[in-house]
Amino acid sequence: MTDEQRPARVFPNRFPEAMDSRPGVPQDRCHCFNQVRVSVPGAATSFHPEIQDTNAPGWLRLLELIEEAATDGREEFRPLPELSPEQRRQIVTLPASIGRLTAVRTLVGL
Repeated sequence: MTDEQRPARVFPNRFPEAMDSRPGVPQDRCHCFNQVRVSVPGAATSFHPEIQDTNAPGWLRLLELIEEAATDGREEFRPLPELSPEQRRQIVTLPASIGRLTAVRTLVGL
């Protein structure tokens, strides 16, 4: 199987609301950078090459949540409790529509 044929690995967001810390529940791990040790200035940083699947249920639900928040003019946007763990794993990047949240003063969990 070539790199082009392999399914993209999707890494979950690491906010506490997104983690299921119950014993025995498998955790996704990301090792693209060291989260404990400070890197040497100028050291290379690896970024994930995954491309956002814009048909994924999590992405579509995030678009709905952004639309709701833009419509009602809320000042805090907290989408994680509205997304299942599987949906959270499907979000790789933020959509351009996040810019519509002009009333939001606090963005929690993305």
